[in-house]
Amino acid sequence: MASSTTPSSQADAPASALALSSAKPVRVLACHLCQTRKIRCDRKFPCAHCVKSNSRCIPSTPAPARKRRRPNQDLQDRLARCEEMLKEYGAAGKPDSPTPSRASHSAVPEDLRWQPTGKLVKEDGNVRFVDSPLLGDIYEQVRIMRKLMDDDESYEATPETMTPDDNSDMLLGGDSPEVNVDDLWPDPAHMFPLWQVYLDRVNPLTKIIHVPSLQPHVAAAAARAPSIPKNTEALLFSIFLMAAVSLEPDECRALLGYAREEAIQRFSSGVRLILLRVGFLRAHDMTILQALTIYLISLQGRYDRHAVWVLNGVAIRIAQKMGLHRDGEALGLSPFECEMRRRLWWQIVMVDAKYAMFSGLSHSLLPTNCDTKSPSNVNDADIIPTSTEPIQDREGPTEMIFCLLTYKFARFLMETPGFEGAIMIPEDDPGTGIRSTPTEEQQAEYRRGVAHLHKELVEIFDRYSDAKAGVVHQVAVTMKKQILMKLEELMTPPKQQCDWGGEVRSATDNTFKLAVTNLEHNEANYLSTKDKGFAWFSLLHFHLDIFMYLAGELCRRTEGMLVERAWRQVDVVYSFHPELFDVTNKNYRTLALHILRAWRIREQVVLARTGGHPPEVPFYVVKLRLYMPDVDCKLEDEPTPQDPYQAPEFPTAGQFDVGMQSDDALDQFLYPLDTLSLAWDSPFPGQAANYGNGQAGTGFGPFGMGPAADW
Repeated sequence: MASSTTPSSQADAPASALALSSAKPVRVLACHLCQTRKIRCDRKFPCAHCVKSNSRCIPSTPAPARKRRRPNQDLQDRLARCEEMLKEYGAAGKPDSPTPSRASHSAVPEDLRWQPTGKLVKEDGNVRFVDSPLLGDIYEQVRIMRKLMDDDESYEATPETMTPDDNSDMLLGGDSPEVNVDDLWPDPAHMFPLWQVYLDRVNPLTKIIHVPSLQPHVAAAAARAPSIPKNTEALLFSIFLMAAVSLEPDECRALLGYAREEAIQRFSSGVRLILLRVGFLRAHDMTILQALTIYLISLQGRYDRHAVWVLNGVAIRIAQKMGLHRDGEALGLSPFECEMRRRLWWQIVMVDAKYAMFSGLSHSLLPTNCDTKSPSNVNDADIIPTSTEPIQDREGPTEMIFCLLTYKFARFLMETPGFEGAIMIPEDDPGTGIRSTPTEEQQAEYRRGVAHLHKELVEIFDRYSDAKAGVVHQVAVTMKKQILMKLEELMTPPKQQCDWGGEVRSATDNTFKLAVTNLEHNEANYLSTKDKGFAWFSLLHFHLDIFMYLAGELCRRTEGMLVERAWRQVDVVYSFHPELFDVTNKNYRTLALHILRAWRIREQVVLARTGGHPPEVPFYVVKLRLYMPDVDCKLEDEPTPQDPYQAPEFPTAGQFDVGMQSDDALDQFLYPLDTLSLAWDSPFPGQAANYGNGQAGTGFGPFGMGPAADW
């Protein structure tokens, strides 16, 4: 390369290029043609490329100096103020005096403790809740500073400068850019029928959305309007998903023209993709949270309940970040916003309580400073988004009756930690010397809590319920009876119940009785909802572990009224849950093994009792034997079961060889059956029986469909 002071280049270059600095040589730029072609220039004028192409060689001129941005004094002042507040915040976290003990805090009566009201802070177009006054001021200063930066004309933000949100895929799986969400929408002709199904079957039991406000968006989606906000798209997909979940398989095929499993998969993918693309972990938006909550409700019975309970914790944290655990009136929100936030918060609490109980947990770690009021007894038509008048309860029946009952029960569970664990343990184990049951005073307190709940439920019914007001009120009446009956049965000490001393003589017998009673309550709910469009709600509350426990107990319990009641429930469960016949599912195959084994034992007992007259074979045994013929043939040589009142012995490994691997059969755990130690469910409870061999199945849950395993 030639030097910048080459005589020939000096002769041909402009006078400005010949000016030399005493400190450093002048920088010679490539010619204009070489810059345009993006080729290397030898910086001679004319350069070799221009000579070869017989083109005019024009030196490039340097770009003008970039203007220095004048300092924004207001921005500098606010930045200094933020630094001062952060120093104060850091100093407050390091007190000179020792930290007081937990006991000293508990000495202050709870009603005298100060609780900050908190505030809502707007940031990045979202609204976030903070209850730290100092951090609230800091966030407000930062918000104004960002606005100053955005308003500065000399600041230009480009897509390259934006940081993508790469947090959402931790929970719902990675995005699939090649998937077009438009292809997942239902046909326009199907949108209003799905919307109507949701209004008839799902909305009366959830009341998350405001129907008059959302209906125009449904019409816009049916018209393929391009201006539907992304958060509203996510909500509509979740609504279509729940409508598909509430349909029977034949109904879904008649309505949409394809299988229910395909519809569930299609709409589930739409919800997840949009939630990922809007960055739902950071977008603290009411509509997005509504979509996420409805999506979580749809997962009942289709996914591992432990995993869904963990995912529901994300919804709780988002709701807490939005301040839904604090009543909107204290935050200065409009009456409409207050009411919708109350509905959404208590629905999230109810879903969390449900999944917690299904996961074997007694109490979820919900915010302790929650003061959100219960929703009002009003119809959607009674609340207007622009209204400024406080919402008053409507006297008489409304569409909120079912939710008012469930939210009251959710509040009771939330305010009574340890309730389930305390009532399920009838007596202490004298061998351990450890007290595991509540004291008499604690039991009395629990009974007072149940009595207060009973009074509140009766009050709700007296004021707001009328069986003639519609099917949702009829279902609510049945549910109220079931809740009160179950609570009274659980709260009555086992030794004070009428069947104690007969078939129920121990804690194990009492657990078996509670399992039978639970399934009988389920049957009552099935029968009360199957003709009213709400059967999906009852069916999704089926607890597979309880049924598996009952099947294991029937392998050794052969006599008594409890046994007869249990066998009736086996018939009921298989009648309402035909998905249990799918023996390619690892869980359902394990269940079928125990049902066939229990029935083989029952046949022998009945033959001995009746002198050779065999019992009528139930339909589910016939179908299971048809699906598993080789397994049933190997049950002939099983030993006679032990007396249910004697301590059972553990069988040796391989004692019951039914043609499965020992880790799948789980026979070594049968006597006694310990559901906590059994791997009843795989990581996703619909995977095929070959999951243990490293081959994942394609079905999930009773509906045979669900997101991919990497969601």
